[in-house]
Amino acid sequence: MKKTAILLSLLVALVCTSCGSVLSVGADGSFEVKKSVFHYAPVASEKTDSFVGDVYFSQGYFDHPSTEYDPHLATASLAMAISSFTDFGPYDEAWYRNQSKYLKEYFESIGFNSFAVNEDYQKSAEFDTIGLAAAKREFAGYTLLAVTPRSGGYFREWANNMHLGDGSKSDSMHEGWYNAANKMISFLDGYVSSNNVQGRVKLWLTGFSRGGATANIAAGLIDNKLARGEKLFSADASLTRDDVYAYTFEAPQGASVNVSRVKKPKDALYDNIFNIVNPLDIVPKVPMKEYGFTRFGHDKYVTNYFYDPANFSKNRATYNAFQDLFNANKDINPNRSDEFTMGGFDVTKLGTDILTMLAELAVTDWEFATYVRKNEDDTKANYDANIASSIFLEELTSHIGDRNDYVHKLQAPLENLMLLIQNEHSNLGFPMGKLVKTIFVSALYDGALGATGKAKSSIKSTWGDELGEDIFNLTASLRGPIFDTYWERPNETFSLAGYIPMIMQNHYPDFVFAHVASQDDYYVNDYNASKGDSLLVVPFLDNADYGRMKFFGYNDIGLRLDNRDGKRVINIDGHYLGKSDIRSCEGGFAAGYYSYATEEKMELFMPANKPYNISMLSYSKKPSHRCEYWAYYEYFALDDSGRTKVELDHYKETVCFGSDRHKRDVNIAL
Repeated sequence: MKKTAILLSLLVALVCTSCGSVLSVGADGSFEVKKSVFHYAPVASEKTDSFVGDVYFSQGYFDHPSTEYDPHLATASLAMAISSFTDFGPYDEAWYRNQSKYLKEYFESIGFNSFAVNEDYQKSAEFDTIGLAAAKREFAGYTLLAVTPRSGGYFREWANNMHLGDGSKSDSMHEGWYNAANKMISFLDGYVSSNNVQGRVKLWLTGFSRGGATANIAAGLIDNKLARGEKLFSADASLTRDDVYAYTFEAPQGASVNVSRVKKPKDALYDNIFNIVNPLDIVPKVPMKEYGFTRFGHDKYVTNYFYDPANFSKNRATYNAFQDLFNANKDINPNRSDEFTMGGFDVTKLGTDILTMLAELAVTDWEFATYVRKNEDDTKANYDANIASSIFLEELTSHIGDRNDYVHKLQAPLENLMLLIQNEHSNLGFPMGKLVKTIFVSALYDGALGATGKAKSSIKSTWGDELGEDIFNLTASLRGPIFDTYWERPNETFSLAGYIPMIMQNHYPDFVFAHVASQDDYYVNDYNASKGDSLLVVPFLDNADYGRMKFFGYNDIGLRLDNRDGKRVINIDGHYLGKSDIRSCEGGFAAGYYSYATEEKMELFMPANKPYNISMLSYSKKPSHRCEYWAYYEYFALDDSGRTKVELDHYKETVCFGSDRHKRDVNIAL
């Protein structure tokens, strides 16, 4: 018996030595954590050499319920997703066939076999293609099946992101990603049949960005199929919802709160789906919530100052150390979006301000962001890129119209625009910051100054005559809504135009990987052991929603932050003397004072990951006052009894206080 145990130990050691280093081994030898490497193409630059990073893998990731978030599985999932990225050219037949080379290497490094890709992954990407890959690994009692869409370097597939559809063919979901998700499910069935997979299956799905949106919908559809008792595979293989593990990263919103053929996106059915999101990244905010879009399952959020000021510096210290290791673009500062400042001008001099802005937009991206900082709007305290971009998108949506308006006015032009600029041979990489800035400038020329010719010449000077002409024509229907948004929200629009290239950096996969590694103690402990540092793990946030209150009649409103019996209490006090000092609220809030020519108002933003008491007891001193409060996503208030949580409507006014200055306090609790 002793000899057998020794031989078994030697065999385990030999196998693990041949495929990577082992950090720990369980008593039965089945829970080893193996450290290996993965490669991916750094698509944020035009470098031809691949990036190499460490990855840890263990069967133990799949030996706990899929509804339990696993930071180690999250990192391994992201490594899989970004291993699917495609290099730049030469775009010949051999290159197309070999687009998935890094993903194949990744699976081999963690012991998977039978790697397969679909036809779309072996040819030039087009509007309705979706590259898909899968591999499997046998464990005692089950087969672990991993699948991911191509999540980067998909070029012309980008245009499909614009294809919302009216929802009639996709159960209200994003039609482009809904179709891609169904292709993913069919690909899985075909893979199981062609590889003769039988018996119990555990399923591991992941994806990044567009791939994440596709994987998110696919996981949601699979959960529903299994809950209805339907078989996912035509072969003799079995899968239960408890054996589905789904992780997505920086995924746009493709699910819809208006679904009717499946459970609502935040139903407990989807507790096995986790979406890692950076609140400062604008990509996961589209398509906009105003059209009913969200994600299936739980969103987990990267720490930022607004939501977690106590842990922010610790988080960034760890993140900075890892981005030094993982950053494939050493010339880019990954923290510049943290430096976001609301800038602005005197709105009574809009014409002069626009000319000034147009002149400043000609300088480099960071010079313009610096210019924004010099013209700080100090009436908007603590606004960050998350709040500013959310406000901007909300306002922009109101000027575009509803989802049908988008489909009829903007969908085709935006699809054609992306087909135009996202192709292999342009080598543009990820031009969204450049494109958004260009459209913003032309919208100001056209809408504010009536200088259509100047708008066209501005675009041509940036993109060249031929491409610029096409871009100008395709963005015609967007320039009006953007200018209208600027007119209503000039400082948010102006500031985003300055910072958009820095905000888009939050979507770079190497920066995202540094964030995910920062909450994984395998990476942190390994780093500390090798560097002698004392980096700390700061877990992701479970909530990055915010409450929002609007105040009208600002001359009679004051805000005070009190501590009542250990609770944070925001007192809304009426007074007659002077304007309110919005900076009377401490950190952890963002307050904005607007004095635009036609209206006066204040707004207060509160992180929803803390409990608050909003006290209206001394609120109104005259009957013209009103206060609106509403919430996003899973945000609750207590009813009048103070005991029962009531889910607030996501988009409409939910609590309104009139002239009664003796209204009950509102307890905001999560």
